[in-house]
Amino acid sequence: MNKINGFLILFFLITAVAILFADEQSQKDFLPIGLTEEEIQRLDEIGITHQTTIPPEGVIRNPAEWEPSEGVIIRWPLGISISLIAELSEDVMVTTLVGSSYEENQARNAYSSGGVNMDNTQFIIAPTNSIWTRDYGPWFIFQDNNLAIVDHIYNRPRPLDDVIPQRIGEEWNLDVYGMDLIHTGGNHMSDGLGMSMSTQLVYNENPDKTPAEVDSIMMAYLGNDYTVLGYIESGGIHHIDCWAKFLNPTTILIKDVSPGNPSYHLLNARAEYLSQQISAWGQPYTIVRVYCPYGTAYTNSLILNGKVFVPTFDNSYDAIALQVYREAMPGYEVLGFDGSWYDNDAIHCRTMGVPDHGMLFIHHIPLIRVSDTSSCYLVSAMIIAYSDSSFITDSLKIYYSINEGSWEYTYLNTSPQPDSFFGYIPAQPQGSKISYYLKAADNSGRVETHPYIGEPWAHIFTVNIPPQIISADSFSCQAGDYFAYSPEFIDDDDSVHIISYSNYPVWLSVQNDSLVGTAPDSQFVTGFSVEVADEYSSDNQDITLVVYASGLCDYIPGDINGDENVMGNDITYGVRYFKGIGDPPPDSCWNDSDESWLYSGGDVNGNCQFTGSDITFLVAFFKGYNPEILWCPHTPPAGMVIIGRKKNVN
Repeated sequence: MNKINGFLILFFLITAVAILFADEQSQKDFLPIGLTEEEIQRLDEIGITHQTTIPPEGVIRNPAEWEPSEGVIIRWPLGISISLIAELSEDVMVTTLVGSSYEENQARNAYSSGGVNMDNTQFIIAPTNSIWTRDYGPWFIFQDNNLAIVDHIYNRPRPLDDVIPQRIGEEWNLDVYGMDLIHTGGNHMSDGLGMSMSTQLVYNENPDKTPAEVDSIMMAYLGNDYTVLGYIESGGIHHIDCWAKFLNPTTILIKDVSPGNPSYHLLNARAEYLSQQISAWGQPYTIVRVYCPYGTAYTNSLILNGKVFVPTFDNSYDAIALQVYREAMPGYEVLGFDGSWYDNDAIHCRTMGVPDHGMLFIHHIPLIRVSDTSSCYLVSAMIIAYSDSSFITDSLKIYYSINEGSWEYTYLNTSPQPDSFFGYIPAQPQGSKISYYLKAADNSGRVETHPYIGEPWAHIFTVNIPPQIISADSFSCQAGDYFAYSPEFIDDDDSVHIISYSNYPVWLSVQNDSLVGTAPDSQFVTGFSVEVADEYSSDNQDITLVVYASGLCDYIPGDINGDENVMGNDITYGVRYFKGIGDPPPDSCWNDSDESWLYSGGDVNGNCQFTGSDITFLVAFFKGYNPEILWCPHTPPAGMVIIGRKKNVN
């Protein structure tokens, strides 16, 4: 689209007046991050310099703070220390907004004497009302792989601040898209993958729009699905960066306070809610808490390439907060900086990162758990060189480590789909832990990894250990009694399982994870199937259930050796008995009155006798020829039940 020109006349008029009073401005006290009493009377002036445009067309992506950056925007007079600027200038271009040439010279002299890398400094003469470049500065998007700016209506009646995105767009020759939405940068955080979050302030400050209309504007201009969260306190500025921060697409840092703090329960509720939401990587968000005593704002940090700049407050909690960041963001250099910070305003509020316009973007959904131990594991990715440079082919690799061993690599291959690549990690045994990251380089000199920090914060997935049912596969109960079953099982790497049943008789029903019911008043053999499943695999078992009538012998047809299972060793036991070298079935029932057998566990064909034909029948059963083992009728026929040998009577 054409660059915005309509604001230029107004901007230059404002600039001319501001330059005349530059010295005076530099001596004034800073405006607060919130509204002054005087500004509350001028709310109707919000957005008077704003230029609304049509939304950007094409593929839109709003990058995250941790993605490759080429710069940071601040303003003079400063809201941050020279020492912080010096650290920023070691890695990126520091763009300073100044109100005049005089202020630029002031800034240059201060920077030079303060150890700032002057080769990494840039100055834009653009008068401002305040130091909050995060709140009024440009929001960046990639539009069809080209860097552009989205300009919101700044939620303060500060006309100089509100035109800064347009001014930077002109200075850097970037398209600027103005959205008709009152907003503030401190109340917006993006995961770079089509999701952003704010507090309900955005709804409250746009009363002429429904929440759905606000959400649609965010989608149209930024390409983001929108999550809007409730306030965590009754007063204040209600910016999300006062209490929450994306650390990567699946990790959110959230402020923690003492139980006596009025925000305690609301912060815990927000943390619980977000922990149940699904991130762009398909995993629930990992929530990290950082304790923030009164007057501190440890969540209000800045992630810039491989460094994290954390506000410190010269108290004993600083070291704890820095350690929280180091543990949550392995591989990053975590640096603390003192300043004139408040509990709702610190480093993040006073800086605005600038994405690398030619970044090497890698998009990949990490593997979490696999179950296959024989096939290699597919790793797919989208890799885009925003610089339009070609890839260095042998740089496209998957680095992996098994069970924290040495790192190896395999290559990523091109796919027929544009910008798509794939590769494989070799199959591993159950229980293996695989760490991995992707790496790519292009001919612009850029080298990137996924995740951004690479090996120190590598992705980790495991090869699933399936559940194993260890309870018996046959049970018995007396007719008319209550029967209840739930499987015993082991699973070394999962705590959540689904237990399901099938093929069970009508008198049984599923309650929670158990199968329960009252057995009918008759004698029979039945059964059912049980499955125990984790997210990736399952174990199944067929259960035999014997219901016996009161006063009759408790036995399982086919259980010749009396171990309460019907298996191949029962055949061996029966053969030994008929050869005269083994004992009779121990679950057989002997009638002392007439010295005869009443029932026999060896009877499987339902003729109420235990003969060699039962052995033949049982062999056929195990081979799948006979569909089921048959029970002797309730009243057996007269005659011997065990044929061939008489019970030994001592």
